Amino acid sequence: MSKKGSDIIVESLINHEVPYIFGIPGAKIDGVFDALVDKGPELILARHEQNAAFMAQGIGRLTGEPGLVIATSGPGASNLATGLVTATAEGDPVLALAGQVKRSDLSKLTHQSMNNAALFSPITKFSTEIQDPETLSENIANAYRIAKTAKKGATFLSIPQDVTDSPVTGEAIKPLSAPKLGHASAETIAALAERIKQAKLPVLLLGMRASARKVTAAIRELVAITGLPVVETFQGAGIISKELEEHFFGRVGLFRNQPGDRLLKRSDLVIAIGYDPIEYEARNWNAEKDARVIVIDEVQMEI
Repeated sequence: MSKKGSDIIVESLINHEVPYIFGIPGAKIDGVFDALVDKGPELILARHEQNAAFMAQGIGRLTGEPGLVIATSGPGASNLATGLVTATAEGDPVLALAGQVKRSDLSKLTHQSMNNAALFSPITKFSTEIQDPETLSENIANAYRIAKTAKKGATFLSIPQDVTDSPVTGEAIKPLSAPKLGHASAETIAALAERIKQAKLPVLLLGMRASARKVTAAIRELVAITGLPVVETFQGAGIISKELEEHFFGRVGLFRNQPGDRLLKRSDLVIAIGYDPIEYEARNWNAEKDARVIVIDEVQMEI
């Protein structure tokens, strides 16, 4: 049986082990409430969306995991504002989902049509409106992770009614563990070294943040010792020196580079150092979404 966006939303929340969801149903989000009744988590109805947001904030403060609140479009969404700005200010993790009019009605003066994402952008850590049903789960996973990373706070997702009701072919994503930033432990380094040894074609993908002087020096030493093949982004240009040319397979980006793209596609282990998706979207070199990727960076990754 085919799944709808509402099913993927609920399955994503189940995957994140969300115990309670607070909120008030309404026409633009009823599909999610129907799926909650069938599958869980436990739904707790409030008398006002503001109270639901505060209850979600309480769960976030007590558990350290994002409390969940769901509301419908228009005033249902705007009533969340006080609770979400409080959660963000006080560092309590909350994930809010709100209904929205159909995508075809977003630019019209229709009932309860408003710019949800813009409303919540100044008072949350992350606010967006989902336009593609296939990205529902990844947006939930990212918003959940952002809410619980320092400084904790509220995140907001606006979901048009037809996105909720649309068929979805993908599966719900499991939660993303927040990486520990800082120096890697000896155990982590040993595990990475073993992964490289076991790989048939490990490749270094060097991005913009790998061009820092200290990072570049370390990478050059690594390549000189290991002979790992290297692909750069255009913003990572110059990391590999002339002396290491034999290990360099060009730069990848919107202009494409056949050897570099083919190498990334064939690799069974891509080690991305300082790489940012803004340079060259991963879907361009990992269209099948089956690449094994290890990220080494000073900022947290996104899906």
